[in-house]
Amino acid sequence: MEQIDRNLAVAAWIEPYAAERQMSERQGQARPDTTAELGDLWRILLRRRRIVLATAAALGLAALAYAIVTPSLYTATAQILIDPRDRQIVSNDVNPGALPPDGGMAQVESQVRVIESDAVLARAVEEAGLERDPDFGATASGVVGRTLSSLRQAVLGADGGKAPDSRGKALDALRRKLAVKRADKVFVIDVVVTTTDPDKSARIVNAIAKAYLADQSDARSGAAERASGELRARLDDLRNAVGKADQQLEDYKAKNGLITSSGRLVSEQQLTDSNARVVSARGRTAEARARLQSVKDARGRPVAPGTTPEAVQSTAVERLRGQYAELAAKEADLRTNLGERHPYIAATRAQMQDVKRLIDLELGRIAQAAETEYERALANERTLTADLERLQKQSTVTAQSSIRLRELEREVEANRGVYNAFLVRAREIKEQAGLNTANARIITAARPPQDKSWPPRILLVLGALASGLGLGAGIALVREYAEPTVLSQRQLERLSNAPVVATLPRLRRMTDGASATAASFTLDHLFETERAGPGRSLSILVTSGEADDADRKGAIELLASVAVARGERVLIVDADMRADGSGAGGLLEVLRGEQSLNAVAHQDVATGARRIGLGDTHKPFGDAFHRSNVERFLAGVKGRFELVILDGGVLSENLRIGPVATAADRLLLIVRNGATRQRDLLSLVGTSEALGRPISGSLLLDAKAAG
Repeated sequence: MEQIDRNLAVAAWIEPYAAERQMSERQGQARPDTTAELGDLWRILLRRRRIVLATAAALGLAALAYAIVTPSLYTATAQILIDPRDRQIVSNDVNPGALPPDGGMAQVESQVRVIESDAVLARAVEEAGLERDPDFGATASGVVGRTLSSLRQAVLGADGGKAPDSRGKALDALRRKLAVKRADKVFVIDVVVTTTDPDKSARIVNAIAKAYLADQSDARSGAAERASGELRARLDDLRNAVGKADQQLEDYKAKNGLITSSGRLVSEQQLTDSNARVVSARGRTAEARARLQSVKDARGRPVAPGTTPEAVQSTAVERLRGQYAELAAKEADLRTNLGERHPYIAATRAQMQDVKRLIDLELGRIAQAAETEYERALANERTLTADLERLQKQSTVTAQSSIRLRELEREVEANRGVYNAFLVRAREIKEQAGLNTANARIITAARPPQDKSWPPRILLVLGALASGLGLGAGIALVREYAEPTVLSQRQLERLSNAPVVATLPRLRRMTDGASATAASFTLDHLFETERAGPGRSLSILVTSGEADDADRKGAIELLASVAVARGERVLIVDADMRADGSGAGGLLEVLRGEQSLNAVAHQDVATGARRIGLGDTHKPFGDAFHRSNVERFLAGVKGRFELVILDGGVLSENLRIGPVATAADRLLLIVRNGATRQRDLLSLVGTSEALGRPISGSLLLDAKAAG
């Protein structure tokens, strides 16, 4: 036997469970443990990989068949930019240009619904001719089309004689093939149509975009026309209101004598003019009075030329005063030359008196004229003052009537202003109806797509495979939950109430060092817990679940091979009563005393140990498995062999060998990690405890490597 390096240990040794474990704890473990650790999930999926792969393959094939059978679809897209600010071509536009805060997104979102409305789609249906398209509900021509239509009516029922609505069908079909989307925080709307023909998809999308723009233009023009019509309908009423107000004003003026000229009352104009005339007359009267007084004062003054006041300036007076001055100069000259008594001096002085008298007469005439003028001005002033007083009294009477007059005038002006505003606005809106003020435009026209949009075969198949793997994994986990298996060493210890002696990474013989090391550790552990002194032999009953027969036999061969390699004498006893024993001698014959041990034992070529078969199971068992027979047999073989390995099969189904299990030194349980069902394990544990021989330990086989 090759040297075993104990540093290569791969099994975790657990302290043996206390023999005095309470029965209540064992009963509490008599239920399957459905909990699983994260690392156990991979073991579950690997063991049930057929379910996972079969589910994934089924879904993948179904997706592939769908992708092959489904007609190819082509998607065309057009983009429309919606400006939330209306185009204001004129300053007084009928369409509002201002928006409330954050109102742009709401307006654009509303336009999405407008595109999906019947008003827009009906235009697109008519322009694209979808009413005659079989893909949009129209009856196909020919025998095949009529046959399909008849079958459809037979399956869905008759229409009661009602004529088919081709336009409604086309609208419904178009709405199913249409998608109108808007990305976040943008004013661009995507119009998407999917059909089986790329050219048809592009044609329909462009028709919808044009129909939307036409609908917007018509809606705005219609709004302007309606507003203009409503204004024109009000013009007649406003015109009548203005005429009625004018008539009331004129009637009131005629009734109260309120005659206007140049926008003012005649009485007010007369009062103003009369007041101006009185003021002028008073000025003239004062001027005449002053002149008269100046003339009166001038009559007593000297006759010298420079002493004549301006009021009495007269050519005759000036001439006379000039003559008087010449005569005075002449008289002074004569008096100097001829003396005081010369006749010439007296004649000169007489001439001077005549001139003076003429001057007085002229001043008297001037004074009389000034007095006459003064009296005339005073009389004119009195007359004008009387007229002014009369007009003032008349103005006081008409002032009360002017209050109502001004009220009527304001009413006339208000009615006339409203009428003029409506008239101008009606004409402006009428002209605006012919302008295109739509705030939308097509920024990307649809083109026939080159690639199909559906079905994406590769993505469908990959998605189906991924979904199948997920679904298969779910089914596998559900199956595991419904029929749980042993998933870990700790779970096995909880269920079996016994320690895991060792874990075998591979179920091989001496050719694998790790398996041999783990098997050697198992034997050492079993021997150490059994031997009280040197020379003691060990008998082990090996059992397992029904699904682990091959693993149990392989583990027995591995233990026997390792023991033989260590120089121990080993005997393998087949005690599985489920086997169909042949006529050759074996355990049953030895227990019945029919044959000796040497007669039935033979060399096992595979392990190098001695082996005893089961024997002939067709004969009656009798008291072959009597306790005394079993104990005598084990005592005899343990005297000749250091290790006796009893193959107990499935102990819960092999109750005939109960005395063998009771007499054996150790009861070893073979469990495959991730494969042994928990219900089989619990059945073995319950059977062993009922026989009075609890499980001594378990040998755990790693399913990942051993499978």
